[in-house]
Amino acid sequence: MKAADRAGDSPPPEIPAQAVLAAVIEISDDAVFTCDGGGLVKTWSDTAQRLFGCEAGDVLERPLELLFAEHLRHEVQGVIASVLAGDRIQHFQTEVLRPDGMPVPVSLSLCPVQTGAGLGPIGSAVIVRDVTEQRLAQATLAEVEARLEESEALAHAGRWLWDLRTGAVQWSTEFHRIHGVDPLDFDGTLESHLEWVHSGDRDRVRVAMEQSVASGRPFESEYRVVRPDREIRIVHVWAQPTMGSAGVAVGLRGIGQDVTDQS
Repeated sequence: MKAADRAGDSPPPEIPAQAVLAAVIEISDDAVFTCDGGGLVKTWSDTAQRLFGCEAGDVLERPLELLFAEHLRHEVQGVIASVLAGDRIQHFQTEVLRPDGMPVPVSLSLCPVQTGAGLGPIGSAVIVRDVTEQRLAQATLAEVEARLEESEALAHAGRWLWDLRTGAVQWSTEFHRIHGVDPLDFDGTLESHLEWVHSGDRDRVRVAMEQSVASGRPFESEYRVVRPDREIRIVHVWAQPTMGSAGVAVGLRGIGQDVTDQS
């Protein structure tokens, strides 16, 4: 016997699936709506209204592609046709055009809606995500990276990162230039990182890196690197362990400067 029955209480009512769906759509930051088999908009959520800047009365029963800039409508029509043929489309990058003339970059995902009777899709569910902030962040990051690369080139100093969790080692553009190594010839491992260190310095550098990780303390060192053309350069390195939330080193982040001409 269930506890609810013993206590004489009625079991809680089941939550209708339609109510759950409505609640999910209501709290979603993405625009969620549906189209019929002809590509006409059939439902319109509050988030869709905010993203597109259109009231439901201005959108319902109208073709979905009209919500996009005119030069993009043909490719949107192609996406809709693919979905109505049974395909799923995820994160299609395009741009909507609000009534005020403001273009908004979006990620468009569509899924065919089936009847289960084997008659093919009767429409599509559409999710549209505003990616304006993501695009701005990417552009800002690219600008910062470009300026950082310029600064590194002027200082003849490059960055490197050793991720202990994956074993991967990453070099910046200038660090590749210091070693004379094409990025395509660097496989991103610790062994590859140490491969270009002069054989007379390699064990010392390896031990310094491992001790820094084990102790959680930074290290500073100077060693020789042998470029592919056999030219020897002198690199001065400063490295700092990257600590995880448990207080244990999860990586090592360093800066290496070519000081050959200063020696």
